[in-house]
Amino acid sequence: MPHTSQGDIFQAAERVQLAIVFGHLGFNEMRKRWVTFAQKHQELGHTKDPFTELGGRAVEWSPRKWLWFVAEEDNHGMTDVQLEKALDKAFAWASRNRIASAATNGVADTDHSRDTAANRRSDAKRAEWLKGYAEQAELKYNVAIELISLNDVFVRGSE
Repeated sequence: MPHTSQGDIFQAAERVQLAIVFGHLGFNEMRKRWVTFAQKHQELGHTKDPFTELGGRAVEWSPRKWLWFVAEEDNHGMTDVQLEKALDKAFAWASRNRIASAATNGVADTDHSRDTAANRRSDAKRAEWLKGYAEQAELKYNVAIELISLNDVFVRGSE
């Protein structure tokens, strides 16, 4: 059963072997969190935008500690198919490399608009999708998975 939490994916990266980070760097919290994390690790300090410079592959930033960046797609999100493909690629790599623990922040669906209530419903649906995916992936790839987000999407009750 995947662990769900609220917090920073880069803090989770410190406690797991693989962090699969979805998103983008812009005028957002991800930029702030990335800069703070990268400045602490000489191997990463030169990387301005990890989604474009390091994306789509495992990057070892400390012995047996890996980051895998996945840039968001349309409307700051991904479809279920795109998300499943990205996660399967990362977890298949993890399985081949005997990674025992992973964390991911996931990504929103592509259906967000200016309707806050609809966006919350979409996020709740995506969180449930990710929980179901993670349950199956833990068995298929033999890895313990943490789902983590700065907001409370993974820890709030169903709506």
